[in-house]
Parts: sequence; C-alpha cells; structure tokens
Amino acid sequence: MTAALFGAAGWRFGWGIDLVAYSSFAVVSVVLALFDVVEQRLPGVLIVVGILAVGASFALGAVLAAGYADLLRAAVGMVVLAACYLALALALGGLGAGEVKLAGLLGLVLGWQSWGAVLAATVLGWLLAGIARLVLRATGQVARDAPMPLGPYLVLSAWVTILCGLAP
Repeated sequence: MTAALFGAAGWRFGWGIDLVAYSSFAVVSVVLALFDVVEQRLPGVLIVVGILAVGASFALGAVLAAGYADLLRAAVGMVVLAACYLALALALGGLGAGEVKLAGLLGLVLGWQSWGAVLAATVLGWLLAGIARLVLRATGQVARDAPMPLGPYLVLSAWVTILCGLAP
C-alpha cells in the first residue's frame, strides 16, 4: 500500500519537495491505519514523527519556493483541526487522544493544499466511517456499542482528497 501511495504521490506532484512530504505521510499514514485496525489505538510517537517529517519538508518547500502562505495555512490547519477534534472528544466522548493528534497531522498535510481540502477530507472521512458503521451494524458484524477505529477512514479520505484534488 505504501509503494502504491509513493507512486500516486509521484504522479500527482512530480519530483519536488512536495513528493518528499507526501512520501513521509504515506509511510506514517499506512502504519497508523493498520495499527488502528489491529490495536484500535493510534500511537502518539508515530504521529509526532509524522508531523515533524512532513512539517520539516513543508518548511523547506516554503523556503525554496517562497510559499510562506502555504506553510502558514498548513500550520493553522494543524492547530484548528486538532482543536476541533479535541472539542468533539471532550464534548461527546468516543474520540481518543490518538484521533486528536491524527487530526493535527491531517490538518498539516491537507492545509498545505487548501482550506477546501481540509474540509473535504474531514467530511469525507466521517461519511466513510458512518457508512462503514451502518453496513457493519446492518450485517450484524459489530454490536451497537462496539468501538470502531476512525483512523483508517480519516487517512483514506485524506489520500482521496490529496490525490484526486477534491478541493481547490
């Protein structure tokens, strides 16, 4: 899966610093998604490593291409999305610290693209998770109150948004 994402990112971005950032995100996001499916938790250390690797790549890209507005939008996207998930976790429960930290990583990656990408991927991720939950409940695969990993759906929606350019 990681190799496929490397290829897709290369196709989408060509050779450049964005390819380094999104390749780093590919490695981290695939491991996080698999870890969440198997263990139903998202390791904070891996998320922080992803934020540092992707953030450093974006910072270098901003310096090389004078894209400081993109870097600022990515940093603000990271803070805003993580804050929204933290508010949801505190208000409603059901979300763990891993999802809040993952939201920060996704806000960084998607914010580099645009605010529309942040919004599109977030809505798509929750929609995919909701559809999957409905299908699993309808087929009797999971109990009503059984926990469900959210990370894989958020990661999938981020990649769909990034690769398909769902938002300007």
